[in-house]
Amino acid sequence: MELPKSSLLNVARGAGVLACLSGGYGFLFMLGAFGPVSCWTTQTATESASGKSTTVVTRGCEAGIDYLFGSTGGNAPVLFGWAMVLIGLVAFGGAAAWLGYRHIIWATVAIGTSISILGMLSIGWFFVLPTLCLLIAAVALTVQARRESTGRRPTAI
Repeated sequence: MELPKSSLLNVARGAGVLACLSGGYGFLFMLGAFGPVSCWTTQTATESASGKSTTVVTRGCEAGIDYLFGSTGGNAPVLFGWAMVLIGLVAFGGAAAWLGYRHIIWATVAIGTSISILGMLSIGWFFVLPTLCLLIAAVALTVQARRESTGRRPTAI
């Protein structure tokens, strides 16, 4: 039985699939498929004519999908928007990895890295793993392109 030879294109394709899977998980998480994403609490103090004050505490939780169902407050529009950016980025980068377009993958890596750094304390963590997977795909395709342009092949061990 002969095993298929591994190529760098297959490595890039595998990394692209992993990027799509991890980005899809982050997309579903931000939309609220696994529970509420953002919870908030407000306290309102009211004073009656007799001088007694009462405090009313209001709590709520929401996710990105609440934006589609008409929720206008909180972080629902922000979560929905970033979920769309994430799924678009990984779909575009994953397709480029599958087809072997290394320059497009490098562009998605640059965008994903920028978002990860700028949003480090909030949504950036959802972009880290897909960006790392796309980075692996970009490096694999770049190495493959260099080998093909110079004619060098790795030495057999």
